[in-house]
Amino acid sequence: MMAKQAILLLGVGLASAGVIYPVPDPYRWDESFTVEMPQIDDEHRGLFNGILLLERENNEHNLKDATIKYHDHFTFEEGLFKQTMSDEYIADHLGKHTDFLARFDAWTSPVPEAELTWAKNWLVQHIKNTDFKYVDLLPHHVPKPYNWEDSLEVFYHRLDDEHKQLFDHLREVGHTPESTQHLSDLKFKMRAHFDYERGFFCNSETYHDCEEHSKKHEIFYKRLYAMENPVPIGEVDWAKNWLVQHIKNTDFQYKFKLNTYHHEVPRPYVWQPYLEVYYQRLDDEHVVLFDAIRDSVEHPEDQAKYDYLYKTMVDHFEYEQSEFLKIPNFDEYSQDHINKHTNFLAKLKAASVPLDCDFINYVEDWLVQHIMNTDFAYRGKMMHEVPEPYIWEPSFMTFYKQIDDEHVKLFDCIRECSEHPSDEAAFSTCKSLLRMHFDYEESEFCKVPDYDCYGHYLKHYNFQTKFQEAHTPLSAEVTTWAKDWLAQHIKNTDFAYRGKLFLRRHYVVPDPYVWDESFLVNIKQLDDEHVGLFDAVREVEAHREDQAVWDKMVDLFNEHFRYEEGMFTTILDNKHNIAEHRGRHVGIMNTVQGAVVPITEEITEFVKNWLAQHIKNTDFDYRGKMPEIFAVPEPYKWDRSFAVFYPDMDNEHKPLFTCVADLEKTPEDATLLASCLKSYVDHFVHEQKLFLESATYADVDKYQHINKHNAFLATMRGLSTPVSQKWIDFAKNWLTQHIHNTDFRYKDKMPHHVADPYVWDESFQVYHTRLDDEHVILFNLMQELGENPDDVDLLNKNRDVYRDHFDYEEKQFMACGEPCDADAHKKKHDIFFKTLTWLPSLSHTP
Repeated sequence: MMAKQAILLLGVGLASAGVIYPVPDPYRWDESFTVEMPQIDDEHRGLFNGILLLERENNEHNLKDATIKYHDHFTFEEGLFKQTMSDEYIADHLGKHTDFLARFDAWTSPVPEAELTWAKNWLVQHIKNTDFKYVDLLPHHVPKPYNWEDSLEVFYHRLDDEHKQLFDHLREVGHTPESTQHLSDLKFKMRAHFDYERGFFCNSETYHDCEEHSKKHEIFYKRLYAMENPVPIGEVDWAKNWLVQHIKNTDFQYKFKLNTYHHEVPRPYVWQPYLEVYYQRLDDEHVVLFDAIRDSVEHPEDQAKYDYLYKTMVDHFEYEQSEFLKIPNFDEYSQDHINKHTNFLAKLKAASVPLDCDFINYVEDWLVQHIMNTDFAYRGKMMHEVPEPYIWEPSFMTFYKQIDDEHVKLFDCIRECSEHPSDEAAFSTCKSLLRMHFDYEESEFCKVPDYDCYGHYLKHYNFQTKFQEAHTPLSAEVTTWAKDWLAQHIKNTDFAYRGKLFLRRHYVVPDPYVWDESFLVNIKQLDDEHVGLFDAVREVEAHREDQAVWDKMVDLFNEHFRYEEGMFTTILDNKHNIAEHRGRHVGIMNTVQGAVVPITEEITEFVKNWLAQHIKNTDFDYRGKMPEIFAVPEPYKWDRSFAVFYPDMDNEHKPLFTCVADLEKTPEDATLLASCLKSYVDHFVHEQKLFLESATYADVDKYQHINKHNAFLATMRGLSTPVSQKWIDFAKNWLTQHIHNTDFRYKDKMPHHVADPYVWDESFQVYHTRLDDEHVILFNLMQELGENPDDVDLLNKNRDVYRDHFDYEEKQFMACGEPCDADAHKKKHDIFFKTLTWLPSLSHTP
């Protein structure tokens, strides 16, 4: 009776506050209580369980456990809603927690039934009437470990790189709070980032929160600057949280609005994967636009090509606009996007052939900036067609076989639930398939560095809480929602990991087995050879009993592998996994070795699949990374395009061209051959001496450079007269490619001759009067210091003059930015000046 009275009184009180919800029996959390935050939902589930256990075993142990759970949960939850909710909400929510704990903490074991009934009802009403108000309004997830992830991407390359560095520095301070170096680095980097970022958002034509944004920076930096070692862990956690919330709540407001930020334009002008918008047709059309622009650039006088470019651009804009206009609540963006299309097309239409260089550069640049500043805003938001009947089809392909196979089953099971809404077994099977798929998929994408693992998981979680909450018979509303969710989720979310998972992608094997442009690696000889491989496999299929046809195919594969390996081994900086690629070549040849005629269908199907997957999974990785193939000059002589801007090297390169050209005219001249070999040997020795002394030419580049010299000399030392035309052609091509692709890598890295006495001359002229005048003074001061190394006043004068010069010069080139390689230039100043600063301590070292 008392319990019923308590419920009645409680109901009267709650009725004035909001809806009265039923209390579940048995007392367990279910999906109707989700606040769409996994940790809070888990804690709420624990609060339900705490009371349920007390009901079942009303003892001191269970009461203590429940008390800890409630206090810990309230502390965690309050720490979140205090950051984002209104003062009125915070006061009301805190008051409810306080009032609950005042009564709850007074409990003693055994707890009266009426009190348990009160607590059960309080929690149900509290979650649904109070906690539900903060859904979607709490602070963003802070990643642990504290690594930047692509959910934090603002799509401005340098700003994203700087954000990554700030995450790294904060993590280091958290790991070693006593390190003065890490704290100093964090303060320096944070200040530099704020200043650099402000330069963009305060000069944007469409972002209007410069002062408010800057104020947030200054408030944060004031607290950061006051931090001292050892940094309290609470301060580190505060800073980590601030950075995440600031990027997502404030920096995200300038996404696609920093019109003064310049994204890198790819050279050669070929579409690159970093420009993906994750919609196949739109990405394919962007590829075509790049090709059409490049075609007009290479043929600026061709009216037909320019007309094609204009028409292609119009068609693309019309289709793209029809798609993003479907996005809900996207009106302002859509109109701005359409205006940009209209204005650009007007400029395209007003231009005429022949196209001038400035206009060509504008068109190339516009498309890149437009994709990254404007198109990127619709990534993950487009509305995709839901297939009817509800059957998976290839437009949903992620190119990972297990994931695609599982998606097929999800389509099937949701369709079955829709067709048989009362079938509990079908619904149960579908829930299991969804859970297992999400578990597997999450295990794969969470391995990828910088991938938004938590954000993707949260979409799975929120779908599951709603779908699992449903009951048979399933309503049409639930199954229609599930169908739409899966279709949109695959294309808007899953597609973002295509090409990123540590799984080999699985591509459709063409049928009939004919090479097409989807296999292009954009290197003519390799593409031609790939065509030949497809043809050879088809030939084997048509003549399975013919040993000669099989042998020809094997020989073609081996010849192709040798040539391809010769090319991709020239890729530097570990940008292509050479060892793995070679291993795959060896693997296929070992697999087919020993096959006997008639060749089985199993073998040909294996080879067909291997070649299709290999080109798109492995060969595609070297696209755009191979050294550029330069035209061999005709007549064969050195010209300014080969200048490395070191007089000795340029002068030594000239006779290398001449002697090969002379050998082509008189291939039987043994004396000329010997003289030519000596010229190459002497040059290589001198060049290697110089680049081995360089502190900035990478060791791996030095090693590969020497190997290339040795490999060339090995071919030359084995020659006899008359020298074959085949070697002449090889040598002409080798030197042409070697200077452009290898020697050019030591530009600006080789030591120049140092004059003695140390006097400025015209070879140092930069054609800026003040800078040239200051350089003259710097030479003179350093010469004086060399003559008077113990003169401290002269050393200090050097410091002052060098510092003043660097300050003035940096103001000039820092304004120029990336085109002047400003950051690297300043770093060289800093390194030199640090050395100059520490000269006294160095000179007094025993």
